[in-house]
Amino acid sequence: MHCTRMLICRKVPMFIKLQCITERKLVNTNIIHFLSNTQCRQFCKTIHAKNISRNLVQPKRKVGIFEKWSIKWDLFKKKYQLMGLGCQLYDDIPDRLNYSVFFKDLSMPDTFYSWFLITELHVWMLMLRFMAEGEKGKEVIKSIVEAMWHDVIVRSDQLGPSLAKYKKKQIMQLSHEFNAAIIDYDEGIMSDDKILAGALWRRFFCMECNNPEHVERLLIYVRKQTSLFDKIPSEQLFHRSIVQWIELPHAASNEGFASL
Repeated sequence: MHCTRMLICRKVPMFIKLQCITERKLVNTNIIHFLSNTQCRQFCKTIHAKNISRNLVQPKRKVGIFEKWSIKWDLFKKKYQLMGLGCQLYDDIPDRLNYSVFFKDLSMPDTFYSWFLITELHVWMLMLRFMAEGEKGKEVIKSIVEAMWHDVIVRSDQLGPSLAKYKKKQIMQLSHEFNAAIIDYDEGIMSDDKILAGALWRRFFCMECNNPEHVERLLIYVRKQTSLFDKIPSEQLFHRSIVQWIELPHAASNEGFASL
């Protein structure tokens, strides 16, 4: 797959991103039928930045001007290598991931929107790992996201002819939901299993999953997959795509946490 530049989206204020989490604004046109619902939930109305402990803020190390230029020069030399790695990492998702297992075992409809939700979750797990690698990691993340949106545009074109303005509006809506999902998943992975399970239920299952075993299986899958990524040394992470996607747990049980 040849990666082109991602769709340029306007910056969205934070309250609009959070609104995408609380109010599932869905796209319902005759061109592309996305799976949607109209349920709402109360979310973070009492959160204030003043309540955050100042002890959590770590002092930053001062970096000299020569060190800054050295980092930028090294990043410039490896820019295209990092872009290629990001495209390859994204290609590993549709090429190596068995989407039918998620459709069947988690009772998901085989739709374009379900495909996007599965892809989005795995893109986020890659972003989570490379975010810990500084500026080099950010370049890889940028390339992964660009490749994802290019793939989204190509796949949406295959669904049938449609007016450009409708398709652009639908993809713009997906980009807003993607930004909101990243915030929700980040909060969940940094918290306990209850918070992460809530994020998966809201976003991945669209608040329509009544089987707690499905949520538990996906929770175990995310915890094990992110733990596997964390064990990859930084010196091996940028050489080539060494991502291995594990299988979805066959039965919901606490045994999956034993190997973490």
